[in-house]
Amino acid sequence: MKKFSACTILSVSAFCSLLSLNSLKVYADTTMTVKLVSTGNQISGSSPQVYVFPYYFSFNGSTDLTPLMCISYENEITIGESWTATMVPVSGNVQYVEAAYIEALAANASGPDKDNTIAVAQWANWEFFDPEYTTDGLSANLPAGYQTQIDAMLDEALKFAENNTKTTDYPYIDIFIPKYGWPAGDGIPQYFVGDPYPDPAPEPSSLILLGSGLLGLAGTLYRKRCFA
Repeated sequence: MKKFSACTILSVSAFCSLLSLNSLKVYADTTMTVKLVSTGNQISGSSPQVYVFPYYFSFNGSTDLTPLMCISYENEITIGESWTATMVPVSGNVQYVEAAYIEALAANASGPDKDNTIAVAQWANWEFFDPEYTTDGLSANLPAGYQTQIDAMLDEALKFAENNTKTTDYPYIDIFIPKYGWPAGDGIPQYFVGDPYPDPAPEPSSLILLGSGLLGLAGTLYRKRCFA
């Protein structure tokens, strides 16, 4: 069997790297089937206690689970429930950018204050999207001492959103708007926000540098072989 030369292998690798630029995910409105598979272990609230971020979803039957944040306190969903949702990019919508900012705080929380940051962020997005329930079930269930932290987080998120409506800070965070398909009599599932692709696609600049570098190395090896 004829062996491939090093320059041939490098050339093919470079071509594949550059070709992959065409497979980068395009963020446009997308309809998909979402299924709630499980939740995180953290619960919060007075009575009854409720789960906070993350809620783990399967998209279009995939076995990969994606963590999302619920942003509607009003409706209730159950493990195993699925429906069709429209995935909408956050950029260009102040309300969505604010929700993304808050979700990002929870998703990137770390250190000894991690659980508190996640819980406050979750309640902040609930209060933000369901303000009419702050005088009903939501406020009655809100843990003591959270409101001051929530107000501060909402103010911070609003300032960011107003100044960054067309933000590129959250290119992989989307809003999931329920469309149809939930069980009869079950109301409308909550809206969710989060990154549908936890492992972001490589940036075009990185792929170009990789492909160009491999092509350059292949060319050097080829010249050496020719003049040997």
